Amino acid sequence: MEYQILKIKYYGKKSVLAFSSVDDLLEKMRQRMVIENLSPRTITSYLNGPKRLIEYCGKPPRQITTDEIYSFLVYEKEVKKHSRSTMRINVNGIRYLYKNFLKRPELVDEVPYPKQEKYIPEIFTGKELKRMFDNMHNTKHRVMLKLIYSGGLRRGEVRDIRLKDISRQTMQIHIRQGKGKKDRFVQLSEHLLKELEEYYQTTKPETWLFNGRKKGSKLSEAAMRWALLQALKREGITKKLHLHSLRHSFASHHVSMGTNLLHIQQLLGHESIQTTMLYLHLSDKISGKQKNPLDVMYNAG
Repeated sequence: MEYQILKIKYYGKKSVLAFSSVDDLLEKMRQRMVIENLSPRTITSYLNGPKRLIEYCGKPPRQITTDEIYSFLVYEKEVKKHSRSTMRINVNGIRYLYKNFLKRPELVDEVPYPKQEKYIPEIFTGKELKRMFDNMHNTKHRVMLKLIYSGGLRRGEVRDIRLKDISRQTMQIHIRQGKGKKDRFVQLSEHLLKELEEYYQTTKPETWLFNGRKKGSKLSEAAMRWALLQALKREGITKKLHLHSLRHSFASHHVSMGTNLLHIQQLLGHESIQTTMLYLHLSDKISGKQKNPLDVMYNAG
């Protein structure tokens, strides 16, 4: 889609942003987000909404009205059947386009965010996890899934772990630049340490803990999802579970063990305690215990 140079006024000053095409605009928007140090995942997500909006309206973004933005979002929800989370990402991207990039905040000030759905996430039971782990013969996949669970990690955080981030002396894993560009340390399970050593001896990873197929690359998210899917099929587990369910399970099992909620917040890297409180439905007992649920699982049987 081609269109003319856009002239944009903001804060009493005139600025000319020259875009020869949608791709040109999106590339300049991408460059700004890179400079602002947004994560690659956030950048990709934020670009999708504006691109779809421009394609839907068939005109330059400065000519798009608030009503047309509403119409687009209704179309995405009712026709495309996008989830709440996808809709929120679309709104975030469109808000960024007009507020941060084109300096036209008045077009999106009244655009609402999709209402947060209240739900209790599906989790693994301890028995399901132990059975699944024990029947996984691929060492790399077993260690990777155990690490996600035992550290309450996000999939991107696992992919970014380097060998130097694991410390036997402190029994901690250094999570660098997690969500929100924040570092944190998570507890290393004593049970998992033995398997990590076995994994290292057999695979000899170089930089990343979990290498991809190409030399120097990280394990792909698709490969991670496939490993979990195969394990679930093998055990006949039909619940709607995904990689993030391991993180939910870690938090919920910690609550059931009586771990202090503030400690769980730190382990998960939650900015707000309100997010962590989602897991309180599983237990009324909160104490100062700080054990790793993977160690508890295997020590119990």
